[in-house]
Amino acid sequence: MSGPSGFEPVQTPPPEPARPMWPWALLAVAVVVALGVVAWALAGGPGPAATPSPSPAAVITPRPETPAPTLVPTAAPSSPSAEPGQTAPATPGGTPTGDVRAEIDAVVAQVPPLRQLEPLREVPYDFVTREQFQVDLQEIIDEETDPAELATEERMLKRLGLLPDDIDLREAILELYGSQVAAFYEPENGTFYIIGAPQTLAPFDQMVVAHEYVHALQDQHFDLEGSRITDPSEGDAALAQTAAIEGDATLLMILWGQRNLTQEELLSIGDDLNPADLELLERMPPILRRQLEFPYSDGLFFSLAVFGASFDWGAIDETVRTPPLSTEQILHPDKYLAGEAPISVELPDLTGALGQGWERTYTQTMGELNTQVWVAAGEEPIPGVPGMPPQQPHAEAAAGWGGDRLAMYETDDDRWALLWELTWDTPEDAGEFTERVRALQQTLDGESQLEEVGEDRVRLLMAHDQSTLDVLIGALEE
Repeated sequence: MSGPSGFEPVQTPPPEPARPMWPWALLAVAVVVALGVVAWALAGGPGPAATPSPSPAAVITPRPETPAPTLVPTAAPSSPSAEPGQTAPATPGGTPTGDVRAEIDAVVAQVPPLRQLEPLREVPYDFVTREQFQVDLQEIIDEETDPAELATEERMLKRLGLLPDDIDLREAILELYGSQVAAFYEPENGTFYIIGAPQTLAPFDQMVVAHEYVHALQDQHFDLEGSRITDPSEGDAALAQTAAIEGDATLLMILWGQRNLTQEELLSIGDDLNPADLELLERMPPILRRQLEFPYSDGLFFSLAVFGASFDWGAIDETVRTPPLSTEQILHPDKYLAGEAPISVELPDLTGALGQGWERTYTQTMGELNTQVWVAAGEEPIPGVPGMPPQQPHAEAAAGWGGDRLAMYETDDDRWALLWELTWDTPEDAGEFTERVRALQQTLDGESQLEEVGEDRVRLLMAHDQSTLDVLIGALEE
């Protein structure tokens, strides 16, 4: 078990991902992330209201603007004997007591009226051991991700300086998620799973059950799996979609805590932070850590902005039904509310122009979030309130992102070339990014050239040596 509380919210990613870095970054959230978000939202506020209809704004106030492969644990089908709107009794994936099942059912019964979504069918749950989950996780990575694709992802991240040279991406994924995941929802069978065999539910555990049940309601009403972005080269949009899904569930779990936990229980939640979890998270590369935190921390603030002073669950429904199109819209909810969509950036296919032996091996939209991590260049985020999105160094150089596209080309003899083109909202935004890139160029792998393509568009060219960079430049001129 990764922490004293035992559970954490998890949303499964799109099926059959071809670029593992993006979906695996969305597979789980570290216990320390969820605890930090909840502690921030609840610790300083008043206790839960005594009436059945508390004001959510009593503790949570929107700020105006915020600066996996599918898991299928081995388990028997759940019993169909539950009443409508209640969970079916768990089958023996672990050995929890009947009291725990009753606690889970009690939480589940309280979620639909608060979330204003009624269940369309029962939601079974089950238990799986930590050891079995870790075995399943390794098998899923091996079976559902192509090792060559994972290696390509790793090379791209290292060439951009987003991963250190000595890290193994697969091993980092296994370490981060294998020890941290404590509960997850499975759209394929409409079941949520709890890792371990708890004998009772601590306050935070109860909130996580509420979170997971929201995913079941989302799935029943909005078809999470059928509506998922599955194009592996649209990682930014997929991450934004997950942030909307998780922001909704995180908002609900906090409101559930306000209504159903005592002030003493709310204040105790921060005590569940495990130093080992925090240490693991802090030594992860910023790109993995930021993508792990983003759906929950930034997703919460996005949902708060949409929820608004009117507490409009219908508006939240729309963010799940018609999700944000970019991480920019999550980072800046006003752009989502204004309908400011990302600009499509089309890149030419340079395979033929580069010459014999070249192959385009990778394409992706990086988005404002990953651009933000990149321009930070490993500098530590500015400390803030636990649970709130940290202030990223040089974030102004990524703000004003309008759209981007990245492509990487490689040969069998280890030559490589990378083309990344970005468009910006204004020439001033493009200038800020250009200034930051020039400061970073000497730290980049290989050779690079920065080009201004119009007033609001910038192109970064990279290659393993100058002769290859010259070939890339020539290919673009043809």
